[in-house]
Amino acid sequence: MKKITYIISSSTLICALLAFIEHGLEINYAIKTVSKISLFFLVIWLYARLFDDFRFRDVLSLDKLNKQDWLRLLFLGVLSAGVVLVAYLLLSPYFSVHQIKHDLTSRLGITATGFIFVGIYITFVNSFLEEYFFRGFIFFHLPRKIGYFFSPLLFATYHIPMIALWFSPVLIGACFIGLWGIAMVFHKVNEKNRTIWSSWIIHICADIMIIIIGMTLFYF
Repeated sequence: MKKITYIISSSTLICALLAFIEHGLEINYAIKTVSKISLFFLVIWLYARLFDDFRFRDVLSLDKLNKQDWLRLLFLGVLSAGVVLVAYLLLSPYFSVHQIKHDLTSRLGITATGFIFVGIYITFVNSFLEEYFFRGFIFFHLPRKIGYFFSPLLFATYHIPMIALWFSPVLIGACFIGLWGIAMVFHKVNEKNRTIWSSWIIHICADIMIIIIGMTLFYF
């Protein structure tokens, strides 16, 4: 019970702090990124110090995936990128790309040149951080039913402050439902082998498409 209480309370607190940092402090994207990495690490490090059932490498084992698993993940990754593209094309008439670009440049300090590096970070590093924290740490260390309820809910809620200034309340609600659904898929593909490789690869593919779309804001 102590472990469950720690995971739920500490991860909720951290996501609340990150939401405050996102909009309550006038700092650039780089500082916000360092803050997120530090807070995620702090929660996991304290858990490892307090309890004895956490091993950093357990959820990173490649031995648990066979050739068939990799082919399935490749298909799901391509599918996820396609879903992102279709969603963008369908919803683009209902939001302003100029508003998104203005928020990226004015509030977060991301320039056209900097967006390339931000894109690389988001695709490969940030996706890993999120998969390790929400799946490798939270989901795998909670009882199954609680994990399936809490982790997707927190994952979706955690993303909302990042897009709060981009969309209307209706679209934000749609994004929340979409993020919740994506998290459920991520949990499902990870559950069999208990690694984060499955969801991380799909996450990377989806982020690649997001970054490609984002590049149109700066270069086209």
